[in-house]
Amino acid sequence: MLRANNEITSVMSSYVELKRAGRDFVCSCPFHSERTPSCHVYTETQSFYCFGCHAGGDVITFIRLIEHLEYMESVRFLAQRAGMAMPEDMGNDDTSKKRTRLLEMNREAARYFRDILNSPEGKEGREYIENRQLTHNTIVKYGLGYAPDGWHNLQFFLRKKGYTDDEMIEGALLVRKERGAYDKFRRRVMFPIIDRRGNVIAFGGRALEKDAPAKYLNSDETLVFHKRENLFSLNFAKNTKEKFLILCEGYMDVITLNQAGFDCAVATLGTAITPQQVNIMKQYAPEVIISYDSDGAGQNAAMKAINLLSEAGVDSRVLVIPDAKDPDEYIKKFGAESFRQLLGKTATALDHEFGRLKEGLDTSSPAGKAEFLKKAIPFLSNIYTDTDRTIYISETAKISEQPQSVIADLVNERRKRNAYGEQKREERELLQSKTKRDPVNPEALDFPREERAERGIIAYMFHSPDLLPRVEKRLTPEDFPTEFNRRVYKIAAECIKNGERLDITAISGEFTTDEVGRITGICRQADTVPYSIPRLDEYIKVLIDYREHKEDKPVSEMSDEELLRRMEELRAKKKK
Repeated sequence: MLRANNEITSVMSSYVELKRAGRDFVCSCPFHSERTPSCHVYTETQSFYCFGCHAGGDVITFIRLIEHLEYMESVRFLAQRAGMAMPEDMGNDDTSKKRTRLLEMNREAARYFRDILNSPEGKEGREYIENRQLTHNTIVKYGLGYAPDGWHNLQFFLRKKGYTDDEMIEGALLVRKERGAYDKFRRRVMFPIIDRRGNVIAFGGRALEKDAPAKYLNSDETLVFHKRENLFSLNFAKNTKEKFLILCEGYMDVITLNQAGFDCAVATLGTAITPQQVNIMKQYAPEVIISYDSDGAGQNAAMKAINLLSEAGVDSRVLVIPDAKDPDEYIKKFGAESFRQLLGKTATALDHEFGRLKEGLDTSSPAGKAEFLKKAIPFLSNIYTDTDRTIYISETAKISEQPQSVIADLVNERRKRNAYGEQKREERELLQSKTKRDPVNPEALDFPREERAERGIIAYMFHSPDLLPRVEKRLTPEDFPTEFNRRVYKIAAECIKNGERLDITAISGEFTTDEVGRITGICRQADTVPYSIPRLDEYIKVLIDYREHKEDKPVSEMSDEELLRRMEELRAKKKK
């Protein structure tokens, strides 16, 4: 019923753009960066599988992955989405309870910081915020607060609310050292970090001490907070009517932009931009305007953002801010309307980077032209589309005063070297992977032939569950040498014997998301070869051979019982 009320394409289309491919759909995978869609959505089985990163499963698994929820939390999420009541006995998951407890504790902490800001103790914090020219509405909207000076203020407050020190440490609100536990945030203006569903998942704190070791301090990772997979102010930006997002460096830039009417601004959380954050932005806007500081660190960060956005197929532009260090300073000097006009003048990422190639060079001199070419060829060879590459080759030819055909030849040579290097890298990774333990099924390396047969039998159970008796007649679960595949087979067989429909949804609650992805992959990849009885029998024979070889040991090492059984087997073979 849950799956029927949450059709997979309906759920996934809220996060990614689905394109029809025959009777099914494809999309760019939201779990890794890619240009060519490799994630397939199968309407008949109500499942998805990415042939790039191997994520896969049913609609519950998709929500587990994209919302970072445990199994029962995902069930609850989908039940609420469909307006279904949750059965009483489905709310007893320990991890779900712990997650809920941490979120409630964070909400209490946010209220505490807010109340302190509005009290006499918060005077220093209020003065800082007033100097940043934030309005009362903005302060309330973002839930800004203040952590007072002192070692145990929040700790004692939350204890009175019934939370233990261990819970506060697990939630990254306390720090535990040899001298004991104490508040992580002290004498800082506090910025609650809120996820897309409105939960307070973490905090950022801006120090007011001039000699503080860290100007900004962010929460450590917790059960509810993964900094690489969240963006500050996304809870507001997800509802923007703009066709772009503005990517900023800091909290204050985002808040100032939002106050000025730009609700599409977001920021990373104390880390350089990550592929996960790029995929999140891709869900909400087709274009990202990069608005980083104009200093060296900001420009380097912008370059990384450009590359990641390009890899994910997201259009990007770079905002160059004249006469100001950042958006916050620019808006205070020139106003919101001037900033909007500035957005309209932003250069594409390629134009911006191409322009940087000429910085500091006298391209009217032979030496300057030569240096420009040295920098331009690697840049041109990395441009993804043929059309863009041709345009910039033409511009390079004009600046360097070289024939366009010569520039094109140099670029093509570089691209071939790049492709060869990429091929060698992939070959090295392939060789390494053959000697590397599989994190999902580490025993696969020890039993390559048998593990393939195990996968084949598992695929048959999903495709033709009526063939289970044929397998059970000749094999037991103990004949599966790898623990993971043995477990999958046992759970699948039990499902079939109980008369239940065997599909990913039926068993996904028994496995992690990585394991569900592997099981989905086993089924999807097996579909490339026709299912037949002889093929199944071949898989069974491989495991029988393994069993017989495993039991074949010297007579001197056999127990009396093993020796008798072995003699019976030999007599039976002779009669045949």
